[in-house]
Amino acid sequence: MKDNRLRDLKRNTELLILVEILRSPKTKLKDIADELDITVQAVSQYVAAMRKEGLLSERSGGLRPTRRGMQILQEHFTKLKHDVDTVLRRIAVVDTCVAIAGKSIAKGQSVGLVMEDGMLMAYPEEKSSSKGVALESADEGDDIHVGQLEGIVDMELGELLLIEAPSEKEGGSKGVNTELVTERIESMSPGLIAAGDTVGAALLSKSTEELFTVHAPIESAMSALSKGVDVVFCGTRESIDQMLDAVAALKKETGYGIHWKSYRA
Repeated sequence: MKDNRLRDLKRNTELLILVEILRSPKTKLKDIADELDITVQAVSQYVAAMRKEGLLSERSGGLRPTRRGMQILQEHFTKLKHDVDTVLRRIAVVDTCVAIAGKSIAKGQSVGLVMEDGMLMAYPEEKSSSKGVALESADEGDDIHVGQLEGIVDMELGELLLIEAPSEKEGGSKGVNTELVTERIESMSPGLIAAGDTVGAALLSKSTEELFTVHAPIESAMSALSKGVDVVFCGTRESIDQMLDAVAALKKETGYGIHWKSYRA
């Protein structure tokens, strides 16, 4: 929401006036003022500015939205809906979840929720910052549906190792000492290894003797890190920068900072 559509009251009011005129082409300024709960003078000023901008014109004795006005109306409210939907997703109230039973749990039993190795675990009568009630019985290791959630699960973020591979113009993975890359990876014992691009996939495949493909690497890495899983991410400078942008975005939006270090192969 870089252009702050939600806070652009002037533009929102102008376009709401357009909506009222579309609904009733012969509507009067007073009717619009009453509908939007503003003064007639304010409506008159908005209309004058909109005519000057080319959003409204007078035809057949009344005001009509111009083609430009209709285009801006559609674009603005389409983007506004996207912004609102994004906010709603962020603040959505989650009252149930699925976890893995750390021990046998009876239906109706109070459970504590904790994150372990990237998995949400439920333990009976466990003291935790997040708790709920078992909606079904489960044996240890079973998935279990938990409701009546309270609190927030403590987040222990994973650590990130960035391995920067040479670009294709610099020779790509062909001239890299893969033994050193292998040592770096093994010293971290990551729960996830992700290739940011084709060069990164080639380098990882040579260093680990496993086949790597490029599939939603940043999304996968961020998901794992947010669940406490250590991650190795390998790619050229462009991919590394994109990964760091995602880390910075998480810090800005949630306050959670991911500890990372980098190694140039």
